[in-house]
Amino acid sequence: MFKFEEEIAKSINLGIIPGLNYCVINSNEMFFGSLGNKQTCPFSISNSIDTIYDIASLSKVVVTVTIISKLIDKASISINDKVSKYLPRFKYDDITIFDLLTHTSGLPSDYNSKEIISKALALDKVYSCDKEYETGSKVLYSDIGFILLGELIEKVYNKSLDVVAMEEVFIPLEMNNTCYNPFKKDKCAPTEITIDRGMVKGIVHDEKACSLGGVAGHAGVFTDIVDLSHFVSMIMNNGVYNNKKFLSKDIIDLWFKPLVYDKSADRYRSLCWIVGLNNVVINKNGNIISFSGFTGPSISIDRDNNISIILLTNRIHPSRNNKKYVPIRLSISDDIYNELVKNKSRN
Repeated sequence: MFKFEEEIAKSINLGIIPGLNYCVINSNEMFFGSLGNKQTCPFSISNSIDTIYDIASLSKVVVTVTIISKLIDKASISINDKVSKYLPRFKYDDITIFDLLTHTSGLPSDYNSKEIISKALALDKVYSCDKEYETGSKVLYSDIGFILLGELIEKVYNKSLDVVAMEEVFIPLEMNNTCYNPFKKDKCAPTEITIDRGMVKGIVHDEKACSLGGVAGHAGVFTDIVDLSHFVSMIMNNGVYNNKKFLSKDIIDLWFKPLVYDKSADRYRSLCWIVGLNNVVINKNGNIISFSGFTGPSISIDRDNNISIILLTNRIHPSRNNKKYVPIRLSISDDIYNELVKNKSRN
């Protein structure tokens, strides 16, 4: 048993999270663990390695950034193309794909999704959004920008985003239990219990993604820890998976390259990814990218030390009012990282 599992178990016993699945990749070694329960209300169900989690905003990097990157890799699109070239309904002709990917478009972070009951109404809301700041003048994390990128992908492929994701990401990376709108709802970890929706289980938690039919560029992906390890392994192997090129090394290099500075958070972003000092592994600067989601998942990849940490949990079960996990996640990730680095130095 790893020492860091003690802190995970402590967090579970204190009710901070129901349970947690982890994957640690250390050079050519891979370790998995499953602790606690996947459900605690109205009764407990034990967690397991094959539990499927709603990964919320991790959908942005796993699917949307990845597919856009593949299109750039094939020169099917340019990162500097105007969004309106592909989405004529989009009213701004100065916003580029780069602006959306780096959260520098000027678009707001969110919109009020209450009483939005159809995809058509949700898209009306997205396309009617006005800029809040001058494009490129600052970084403002925006779900709206990634909803638009999901729409752009559908236009380029002339297929729905879930089909493109399956063909371009999930099948090539052997992510066999990864999808939007999962059929295996019994394998899913539930998220919030709400007055309006009851216990949300096997249905996307994000309200905007739900109104978009469960398939969106910013959220909606469900996956398990093993599948997500395939995605991370591809990144660690410079775009190669199972001896086949999935992405070029140039694209992976771009994911690790600081492209914009977020002054408000004092950190850099590449194509959506957080670069360097970040909110997943603390006390670490360098060749590292990370990302996290509202429901509790996180990925951190340290290229220099060849270490990656994947954590999957449903920290908003049974309520989003539980905010205790965010600082605990930092501590758990840092404990894992320090334990691995210490073990490397001994060997």
